[in-house]
Amino acid sequence: MDISMLQKVIDELHEKLEHPGLEIETKKIFQKLREAKYNPGATHPLADCMLAILLAAKHQGFSVKTMFDALDQVAKDIGSKKWKKMPDGTYHVIQDGTPSH
Repeated sequence: MDISMLQKVIDELHEKLEHPGLEIETKKIFQKLREAKYNPGATHPLADCMLAILLAAKHQGFSVKTMFDALDQVAKDIGSKKWKKMPDGTYHVIQDGTPSH
């Protein structure tokens, strides 16, 4: 699927779901991540998370292209960063000797 087709899907879904906001999409993402946790071979719950993120971005005024451009930049930058594993198991970028939040 190309970006313009994905944008069309997001636009239509945004209207159909009556402009879901960040709170609704956050709930959807957590729901689908739990589903993915208990269905490790399933890609559909993770793809639903990606759609929910793009819907949240639309709610914030960002296009699919803008988000993919941002993802591209983050992916390019990630290799040059130093990471620290936190006590809760998450990872944070280290800036000036301290983890960022």
